[in-house]
Amino acid sequence: MKISVLGAGSWGTTLACLLANNGHKVWLWEINKELAKKLDEQRIIPFIGESVIPNTVTISSDLNIINETEVVLFVVPSHFLRSTVISIKSLGIDLGNKILISATKGIENETLLRVSQIIEEIYPNTKDKIVALSGPSHAEEVSKQIPTVVTSASKNEELAKQVRDLFMNDYFRVYTQNDIIGVELGASLKNVFAVAAGIIDGLNFGDNTKAAIISRGLKELIKLGVALGGQEKTFYGLSGVGDLMVTCFSKHSRNRNLGEMLAKGKTLKQAQQDLKMVAEGVKTCISAYQLGKKLNIELPIINEIYEVLFNNKDAKKAVYTLMTRTPKAE
Repeated sequence: MKISVLGAGSWGTTLACLLANNGHKVWLWEINKELAKKLDEQRIIPFIGESVIPNTVTISSDLNIINETEVVLFVVPSHFLRSTVISIKSLGIDLGNKILISATKGIENETLLRVSQIIEEIYPNTKDKIVALSGPSHAEEVSKQIPTVVTSASKNEELAKQVRDLFMNDYFRVYTQNDIIGVELGASLKNVFAVAAGIIDGLNFGDNTKAAIISRGLKELIKLGVALGGQEKTFYGLSGVGDLMVTCFSKHSRNRNLGEMLAKGKTLKQAQQDLKMVAEGVKTCISAYQLGKKLNIELPIINEIYEVLFNNKDAKKAVYTLMTRTPKAE
């Protein structure tokens, strides 16, 4: 099939390469014209270095490439998604007759909408026609064809199967399901707990503390996810506990790395500059914090990470606050 991939970061470029290697004709969009030119000249996946972009991937800074394709894959940072979709609409491009896939993870700060909801708000004719692709999958490993398993989720099960067939090969396995709400929420919220896991690493607190943060973090993720319409069983799957584990433990996790830098004394601004990539957990933490207040749900870990990120609370004091909460049953 003809596929346009919007977002030429490490994950977007890796997925573009995977699709091209699967035999599809792929266009990769980079918003910055100079970066697009540089990427086309070097043909190397950004931030990974050794993985080559096949010549079958066409790199462009022109959104009109969408007109050439049947499938549109969104991999832009979540806080750029709305502006990207608005730009597409301003060009008179109709997304209603295309297969739409989101590999973007996040919850919009201003509206508290999920990615698929943002697209549907701008293009009402895409309602229930969007597929979320998510799961424990770092670009650094997928680009090296290390075995990886993810989920293709949509209210339209036939679409979920079509997307599965686009991506699936002998190193990238895709399962399908219909709980796109749960999959999108799990993919977004786990990044907040990855920041917490990084803080634990930065403070050298060890495995006991990290295990506690992850297991109690999963409890918060499920509590908020179910309140927002996700199915509890989804959060025990690939896009829930699977994604939570990989992003909390991996050296590749930008959110975990950011948390580690914060614990070692860097400011949020310094950590983001040093990271050089987008850590979605920062902005998602704002949305998660707001959702907890709005729904009157107790989310102690999310609340403490919010205080560390945005109110300059000392990371060690945040852990102490969590450890000295009023005793209660698990």
